[in-house]
Amino acid sequence: MSKAGLLATALAVATPALATSALADEPCRARAEQAWARAGAGYLVEAVADGPTCRNAVIVQVVRRPDGVPVWSDVVLADWRFPDEAPRDSTAMEKALAQMLVEGLRSVAGSEQLPEWKQGEEGTLRRGDTVWYAEAGVERAAWNALRVAKRPVFTYLQGTDSIGVLVLGADGLMTKVGYFVP
Repeated sequence: MSKAGLLATALAVATPALATSALADEPCRARAEQAWARAGAGYLVEAVADGPTCRNAVIVQVVRRPDGVPVWSDVVLADWRFPDEAPRDSTAMEKALAQMLVEGLRSVAGSEQLPEWKQGEEGTLRRGDTVWYAEAGVERAAWNALRVAKRPVFTYLQGTDSIGVLVLGADGLMTKVGYFVP
């Protein structure tokens, strides 16, 4: 094979790897949103990622009421949220954020899905393989009243293995009632 042929072959093999490497070093700007139908018309959950790369981005999750006012937010590092492999570019991050929001809306859709907090339990509710923990300050009566009220719920990954549970109150405010470990 000629030198020109070897050079062309080497470039053909190296170009995809170089392109992939370059993408991983590009700034990360991604946004996803989902309508929160269970909460009512106009409620929205969104996630925005921003950083020098997608691995080094921060992710902001926000719940907005119909007038656009945020009623809850949380910030997490992308490298922490996606510990196995952060999305490599903004397009992949946008897809990952959209999936994250879908999971947050369907994990526990309503407060009626919270387990009953039985008399004598101290805020750690074991139900099968899942362990639920009430947030500090949330009492048994309030927890069980939320179950009966059947309010909309949004969940989010708050720890490496724990899922935070937020309930939208009749007053339009979000309350973190606890978390669970699946």
